[in-house]
Amino acid sequence: MQTVVSQRNRMEAVLSSMLEGVIAVSRDERILSINPAAARWFDLDPEKVRDRSIPEAIRNLAIQKFVMRSLKSRAPVEDDVVVYRNGERILNIKSSPLLDVGPEPIGILIVFNDVTQLRRLEDMRREFVANVSHEIKTPLTAIKGFVETLHHNIVETPEEARRFLAIIARHVDRLNTIIEDLLMLSRIENEGERGAIQRETTRLRDIFQNAVQICRPQADEKRIRIELAGDEGLEALVDPVLLEQAVVNLLDNAVKYTDTKKTVRVLAQAVNDEIQIQVQDQGIGIEDKHLPRLFERFYRVDKARSRAQGGTGLGLAIVKHIAQAHGGHITVESRLGEGSRFTIHLPRDPEQVSS
Repeated sequence: MQTVVSQRNRMEAVLSSMLEGVIAVSRDERILSINPAAARWFDLDPEKVRDRSIPEAIRNLAIQKFVMRSLKSRAPVEDDVVVYRNGERILNIKSSPLLDVGPEPIGILIVFNDVTQLRRLEDMRREFVANVSHEIKTPLTAIKGFVETLHHNIVETPEEARRFLAIIARHVDRLNTIIEDLLMLSRIENEGERGAIQRETTRLRDIFQNAVQICRPQADEKRIRIELAGDEGLEALVDPVLLEQAVVNLLDNAVKYTDTKKTVRVLAQAVNDEIQIQVQDQGIGIEDKHLPRLFERFYRVDKARSRAQGGTGLGLAIVKHIAQAHGGHITVESRLGEGSRFTIHLPRDPEQVSS
């Protein structure tokens, strides 16, 4: 008896310690056993739910159908189902026959894992590959078409040939820009993960002034005033080259989407335990539905307008990864017709940065 009790206690300890949910179901769809992880997922009491049927205990049609299908099959079954717990979650469920001393199964054993993040990453990877292919294929198709036209001597005048060559050069520049942004993104990610970015104490106003000089021609063309505000002497432990690139990307976006004769404001301030760098425009604004995905690679609010203005769709993703490489993050606030404010949040404590 002591041996049996000890073995049972060990088995219960193992099941209780598992992060995966485990449910043993009889052939008539009744719960034989359920571990704490599974009980928490469906807000069940492990003691009270025993011997209750699956449809009665778990009110999820996808899981009920999975149990019925698994009971009819003698082979393992696997599927993804959607449940709602603090939002939409994806569970990967696997079942296998539950055997006793006899040859016939007495039910099924169900094991499930939360794979929400994994599936989202897979979707993002697929979308990223599709977007990269599209972004690269578009200029390549144009280049190929104009080169073939020139190759077959279809062009009638030298002026037309020069125009075609100028178009080819423009598409080559676009391809080069996309590749450079992808390489920069990869480098920032790798250096950020290894903690290899070159930080030094730098006056933020100097970084802003360099960034403004780079964006000045586009701003002057639209008669947009770029205003620097905040503490002129504020310093931070940053990689000045990377942070300048982040501010340039934000300024470039602000100038692109702000109407003529408006103002773009750049502000640096110390707030509690962080340093905030804000770029605020008086542009067209962004709808709320776009904000959660704004920093994804190749995500564009207005695809046609962004491409027409020469954007690669990687600028904000680069800003996000630069902020993360410094141990910080980026946020955005926006109102349609009133403009947007992007804020880079950097930790103020050097020890917090290094960690």
